[in-house]
Amino acid sequence: MNANIKLKIQNPLLKTGLQALLKKENGIVVLRDESYDELADVCLFELNNEDDLRYLDQIDSISLRSRNLAILSSNDLSLVTQALGKRIAGIILDNATADELLFAIEYITKGNQYVAPKISLQFIEKLGNLGSSTLFSSKMELLNQKERDVLELIMGGHANRDIAYQLFTTKRKIEEIRKSIMRKIGVDNNLSLSAFYLNQKLFHNDHLSTH
Repeated sequence: MNANIKLKIQNPLLKTGLQALLKKENGIVVLRDESYDELADVCLFELNNEDDLRYLDQIDSISLRSRNLAILSSNDLSLVTQALGKRIAGIILDNATADELLFAIEYITKGNQYVAPKISLQFIEKLGNLGSSTLFSSKMELLNQKERDVLELIMGGHANRDIAYQLFTTKRKIEEIRKSIMRKIGVDNNLSLSAFYLNQKLFHNDHLSTH
């Protein structure tokens, strides 16, 4: 794996540990603090509270190249939901293993989005009243192809305006489609929508692994 990593970490112990770990890996270069963000393939940053989300708003205007990997040290799932609604490529827990961290970095550099399995399970447990994986799958079948495309883009961190541009329609139309998605699934907030998406992804992956 070849990647330039920028650490936007305030916690000195966490930062020192990450530097020591990443510098051992062939192909990984840990950029200096004063380096420009656009030189990074991946930016690692702490996600402790809503103030940390401002970094994602700032980086939108700085670089379209780097991928952002959040290190979550809070049990606040609303932070995860808000982060997923912004330009973010992945979220891991601050107690993640070295192997998971390296996997997440490599995975998102390939254009994928990574959410730590433990975080996904927390969503599912908290919102278990939405139903089983089988029920989630059946609800997914209620969505037409346009709605599925919009859902993928929403969960990919794209704003309604960006989605409208990509799908050659209007922002208002995307807002209507979003409401239709939530109505068909049976949810009324973004947290529940994220939980549905993560659950159906897990169901899909499990289904593929058994065939």
